Amino acid sequence: MEVTIGRRGAIIFPHNLCVDGHENGCIYRFVTHIHADHIIDVDKSIAFSRHVIGTPITLELLKAMGYTIPQSKSLALNYGQSMDLNSNGFVRLRVHEADHIPGAAQVVLEMDGLTVGYTGDFRNPGSKTAILKDLDILIIDATYGDPSYVRESEEAIMSEFVKLLKRLLSYGPVAIYAYHGKINDIMIKLRAWGIDAPYILPWSQWNIYMVLSRYGYSTTNVYLDATKEAEEVKRTQWYIEFNLTSKLSYMKRRRGISHIVVTGRYGKKIMRMGDAWDHRFKRPR
Repeated sequence: MEVTIGRRGAIIFPHNLCVDGHENGCIYRFVTHIHADHIIDVDKSIAFSRHVIGTPITLELLKAMGYTIPQSKSLALNYGQSMDLNSNGFVRLRVHEADHIPGAAQVVLEMDGLTVGYTGDFRNPGSKTAILKDLDILIIDATYGDPSYVRESEEAIMSEFVKLLKRLLSYGPVAIYAYHGKINDIMIKLRAWGIDAPYILPWSQWNIYMVLSRYGYSTTNVYLDATKEAEEVKRTQWYIEFNLTSKLSYMKRRRGISHIVVTGRYGKKIMRMGDAWDHRFKRPR
């Protein structure tokens, strides 16, 4: 038995288990978290796999993002829980915590004579991310495969981010762009760093925020865009709005608002890129 990588990036475990991708013949699909490169072809898995498996948060977030998983196919496993993939109980799928975004998980498949693990994306190994042990095969994403890719400490990055944000808020409203899951992470961290400007979310991010709020990932002064309350906040010209990175090319055309893109690039914490900034900022005109 072996582990292979599919044509579109699926990690294909023995016993017809596909992780973070889909290939023909995959009976089970495990989703480690909701970032775009980990939900590739999830619609195919919904259509053709027997079960789509993930943590309760991940499965609810997929629903909030517009994916309809039939109840008969949706299978939620919390951290520390496991399930047997055959009636004899010789093949067991186990879920472990990963510190990345809400709901992120690692997966381990235990079989007779072979144990395989995949970390998914993670940070803080040994503290907030459980270290997978007693494995025969370990698969790790290559994001940090080269020492030159190691980022500065989170505290240093947040310190620069907050300085930039305070400066831009002194000019007027600020738009922050990030990926699914990262937006909520930023919202909570900025509050912890003393940023108390109201937040405004578009409908798509509001749905995700509502899911995460039920799991304890909530914060203060958050408003749904286009509501009466949000319009009143906008009139003050002192607020932060959040949107997906994919919206930047359209949204940055607006005047009177600064733009920050949280890209996760390596190297400098703040970097000029054309008429914008990476970490990234563009002053209002």
